[in-house]
This record gives sequence, C-alpha cells and structure tokens, in this order.
Amino acid sequence: MKNNNRYAHLLFSLLALFSLSLAPAGPTDVVGSWRMVAHRVAPAQDGITDIYTHFKDLYGGCSDDMGLLLNADGSLKMTPVKGCQNPLGNLIMKMASKFMPSGKSSWEATAGKIVLQDGKGQRREYDLQLSGTEMQWGFNETSKQTTVRHTVVYKRD
Repeated sequence: MKNNNRYAHLLFSLLALFSLSLAPAGPTDVVGSWRMVAHRVAPAQDGITDIYTHFKDLYGGCSDDMGLLLNADGSLKMTPVKGCQNPLGNLIMKMASKFMPSGKSSWEATAGKIVLQDGKGQRREYDLQLSGTEMQWGFNETSKQTTVRHTVVYKRD
C-alpha cells in the first residue's frame, strides 16, 4: 500500500510540473527574437497539416524563416521568409509580408493571450502558450460551417 501511495504522489507531482510548464505566458516571457517554424491546421486542408512548411518546401527549401521581434516597449517587427531557391517563392513570400503587421505595429500579452495591432488600427488576438523555447499562437477560423484550428509555432532565436 505504501508503494502505491508513493507512486501516486510521484505521478501527481509530475502532472503538476507539466501543467506549470504549460502555464499562460506573461508579457516579459515573450520579449525577444523568434522565428516561425510551423503553421499547423486541424483538420488538414487538402491533406496539408503544416501550411508554412508546405509552402517553404514548394518554393525550394527557403533558407531563412519568417522572423518576429517582440520588443519590451510593445513594438514589433516581422521579416519575411527569404532565400527560396525558386525565384517565384521569394516574390510570393515578399508579397505575403505585406499582410504582416509592420510600421507602427504593437503587441500586448496578458493571461494566455497576445494581441497585435497594426498602424491602421486592425487588431488580432491569439491564444498564447509558451513552453521553454517554443511559443504558440492559436486561433480558430470558420468558413462554410467548418472550424479550422490554426497553431502558429515559433522558436526563440
């Protein structure tokens, strides 16, 4: 009986540590330089579960990931994917960067959320999760009565 209690206590301790590692990120936890490594969708779209990797591979294994710099003063800067072997890939990634927040964009993180606002006042809110050197932004998109869960994954530089 004592061994069972010991194992139960150990299991409970491990679960508690795991849940703490997935605690919502605070503002100072996300400050810094990040690079995008995935944009997962569930359910898969046309058999694709990671949109970001799919397009990078499609355009010839682009060498530089999309960058994200979150400054302590609440400003941010995003840099597009570069170095694609297919020139069309570089052009498309450059055009896609026009849709990224830039200029006088800002960010704010609170309990489990990150909010981006661009210079035109457009505001986007994402679920925020931080675990070690990985940050995830999540959001749902609904079209044609289907909800798709998006999870954008960043790694700390």
